[in-house]
Amino acid sequence: MTAVAPPMTFRRRVRFTFELTRAVWWLTRIELALRRRTLPDVCAKLGIECDLRSADPPATDQVVLPRRTRTAVLACAYAVARWPMGGTCLRRCLVMGRRLRTLDPVLRIGVRREGELVVHSWLEIGGRTLDTTSAQYATLGNL
Repeated sequence: MTAVAPPMTFRRRVRFTFELTRAVWWLTRIELALRRRTLPDVCAKLGIECDLRSADPPATDQVVLPRRTRTAVLACAYAVARWPMGGTCLRRCLVMGRRLRTLDPVLRIGVRREGELVVHSWLEIGGRTLDTTSAQYATLGNL
């Protein structure tokens, strides 16, 4: 038997729509910025720390986000998954990082080899990760 999510109340739908609008607005700005600037510059403009040089291994513990951020995170993930330019992990991290900037997120990037080279980005907050698959990658500082 599968669990069925309760129907969204009107108030939740309004809040989700507002957060979705914000996410699309930031995705548009991020898309343009990624084409014109370097990644560290884009991160600085968004209020996200960009850690590309650290050799520290990825965090393995998952972060527990404050309840007030859940709708924003869901709206960001929804918007990125349907983004016409491609829903990459980098775009997801940047838009979520912008929304969670008060929690001091850190953007990390890593690589692994699966026949070909696979690159992945994730956010860490307080030494804990938002992405459980991050432990499968070697950070760029290790290369």
